[in-house]
Amino acid sequence: MTQKMDAPARYCKAKTIPAVALTKLPRIGHVADELKLIHIPTPRPSAKQVTVQLVASSMHIDEIYAAQGTALGRFYGPKNISLAEPYLMGTSVSGVVVATGKYVKRFKVGDEVTVIPNELGENGSWATYRNVPERYVMPKPPELTHVEASSLMLSSCVAWGALETANVKAGDRCVVVGASGAIGSVLVQLLKTKSAYVVGVCSAANSDLVRTLGADEIIDYQQSGFTMHRERRTDKVFDLVGGLRVENAAYRWLKQDGEFVTMVGPVRYLGERKLTLKEFTRAACYVAWRSIKTRWRGPKYTFCAMIPRRVAPKAMQFCCEHGIRSPIEGEIPFELGPIQDAIRLLTTHRARGRVVINFELAAQRAVSQENKYQCKRAVMK
Repeated sequence: MTQKMDAPARYCKAKTIPAVALTKLPRIGHVADELKLIHIPTPRPSAKQVTVQLVASSMHIDEIYAAQGTALGRFYGPKNISLAEPYLMGTSVSGVVVATGKYVKRFKVGDEVTVIPNELGENGSWATYRNVPERYVMPKPPELTHVEASSLMLSSCVAWGALETANVKAGDRCVVVGASGAIGSVLVQLLKTKSAYVVGVCSAANSDLVRTLGADEIIDYQQSGFTMHRERRTDKVFDLVGGLRVENAAYRWLKQDGEFVTMVGPVRYLGERKLTLKEFTRAACYVAWRSIKTRWRGPKYTFCAMIPRRVAPKAMQFCCEHGIRSPIEGEIPFELGPIQDAIRLLTTHRARGRVVINFELAAQRAVSQENKYQCKRAVMK
């Protein structure tokens, strides 16, 4: 309680804050190498903003793509970066309100909140404080810790959007490609709440995790169990990996009236490289063509996209009511080295669930070091 009351005072006194940021445009695949620990002016809220002291920030592969200018294969890249105008990554945040703008009505200092990712690519969470427009802030569900809330936010929004789009019914046979990832792991749990039969496609190393999340059957993609399947007994296939190879395999699983729901599209791991205008146009036209063509002749093709702000409250509430959580690969302190290592892990596409920056870990470490120093001085005396 004392710490919560002290937080606004510390914020008001702070002239600068630490931030992990880019100070120049990074080469594709080298975002981690270009990050630096710097100090920036303490953010002060405008009339319609809330200032949040960060407790946890979940890391996402799309943040890396945005930073290197390859998000969606082409968009959302920063144009100008310098030491005077650094680029801070980070979207999914949970923390405590330390200041509000004069027109903010729904929140007050001391409220525990979670930030809803901005569909326009807003970022800036790899610092100890962050300004956020009020419309992108919601109360943190009391059932969740800050780490759980930040890790669940984006995953629940995307997975919930897929679930609603596909209109899953009890007894549906559903395949989730990428079932051990941050979104796939939440989707598996959501599907089980609908009494669906779930087949999780993942590596053998992650099979135990996916099974504990509720999957009825596991397919090891490394053994071609998914791509060689030819029995058309499946109602829905959810694609979280992308690429025509996954799509072609999915259509060998689906019933004639089944549905292929992709959150990625025809380009595998969309965002790893910058597509040419021709490649991007071809991919967009392919999605449009498949979506229209399969309305009359199935299985149906659906590209799933959602606006987080519209689904976040309902998705988070549903997850809390059903005990759904995002698996966490690890919690790391707000320090340059661990963040760089986490980025390198995320780009391998081998992370199981989310990696979360826990801002309290660094503070705890500092207190521990100070206690050791005090003890050492006492012994020397």
